[in-house]
Amino acid sequence: MIETITEEQLTPQQAEFWVRARQAVDMNNYPYAVSLLKALVKQLPGFLEGRKALRACEIKLNPEAKRGGLFSGMKISTSKLTSSKKDAATQLSALEDELENDPYSIPVNEALYTAAMEVNFPDLAAFALETVRQGHPGNKKMLHMLASHYVSRDMPAQAAEVYHDLVKLDPTDSVAVKSEKDCMARATMQQQKWEEAKSFRDVMKNSSETNTLDKSDKKGLTRAELEERLGLLSARYAQNQQDLAVVRDIAGVYEQMEDWANAYSFYNYAFSLSNNDISLENKASEMNERCRKAQVEEIRRRAAAEPDNKELQEQLAQFSKEAAEQQVALCRQRVENNPTDPQTRFELGQALFDCGNYTEAIPELQRARNNPHIRIRAMLLLGKCYDAKNMHDMALRQLEEANKELIEMNDTKKEILYMIGLLCEKQGKKGESLAAFQQIYDAEYGYRDVARRVESSYGN
Repeated sequence: MIETITEEQLTPQQAEFWVRARQAVDMNNYPYAVSLLKALVKQLPGFLEGRKALRACEIKLNPEAKRGGLFSGMKISTSKLTSSKKDAATQLSALEDELENDPYSIPVNEALYTAAMEVNFPDLAAFALETVRQGHPGNKKMLHMLASHYVSRDMPAQAAEVYHDLVKLDPTDSVAVKSEKDCMARATMQQQKWEEAKSFRDVMKNSSETNTLDKSDKKGLTRAELEERLGLLSARYAQNQQDLAVVRDIAGVYEQMEDWANAYSFYNYAFSLSNNDISLENKASEMNERCRKAQVEEIRRRAAAEPDNKELQEQLAQFSKEAAEQQVALCRQRVENNPTDPQTRFELGQALFDCGNYTEAIPELQRARNNPHIRIRAMLLLGKCYDAKNMHDMALRQLEEANKELIEMNDTKKEILYMIGLLCEKQGKKGESLAAFQQIYDAEYGYRDVARRVESSYGN
């Protein structure tokens, strides 16, 4: 059995290593920090805090490993793990070598989980699965494994969070749906200490607030109900500002209230409390973008109401420019954090396009184009970039390729065909231009000015 070792239990020499490692982290000297921390956790397998710091540094050094394949970074066969606790303890050290270059590796972390359980170190086992959860949030098998681990350790609140993620991934997962409810009920019992209660009066004493929160934890609440829930959550937040679940719930309430600024603030704080939970980071970015758009729309509304107000028109132009630049900076940061994520590349390309920076937008969109889920949108935006740079032949080639891949006549295909029509017109290809407009005309008569263009070609 390996017991958890705290910072206070380190020897003077070990404590010096720990201090030097933290100083290296503060200076962003991650390679040196990794060398120190790796030596420390191999010497002290139970120093979980050091192992978490080590993994964080490895992730900083290998951000591209996050999207690696299922067997990326796996050099040690998990079949070599035996039931011998001595062998498992040795394996803990060997697996750290594997994780250095691929900290999110699913098979290596699964092997770390197995080894940790062999030596009765469940906290390390949970950390191994949480690392996979962070790097591969869509892996249902590993999420179920983590949730079951928490259930076996009677940690229902943590299990409920994992089951909640599973339900969001797959609402038809009946096991996850039922287990989330069961774990939430069990967590409530633990929180209210029902099992320790001596009488029914003890059970009811502190349950009123929790019941109120549980009943209000749903979508479609009135403004008054949301404010009531916010008040209850704020009281809990005042007692413990480090409670991730409460901070996240407060952010969610502000989101439902469409208070984008406060929603951003609390989602951003929740991300700082989490173990680099990408979903929270994305939520914070989404709220920040909504806040920006709301501010621009408010100024645009006022400017539209007073078209002769020169000062207001200048303010709108300046604010729109600053907001667009802010979005570019935000997207650049997200790309830096997740350089292999095509969605963040696309969002950066979109932001650069909105700023009129077509040259820088092009390489980002070309990378995003390789992802099948956003390929068509990226190709459409690439066509617009080429068109803006008067590279009409390249724009046309890009859009024609996108058009061939779209079968259904949806809004995106109509926009692509409309751009093809305009580009062909610019190049003097009147027949091809008319053919593109005719396809739209045949599907939707009222789309933009297509009816006029098509009918005028017949002399109508």
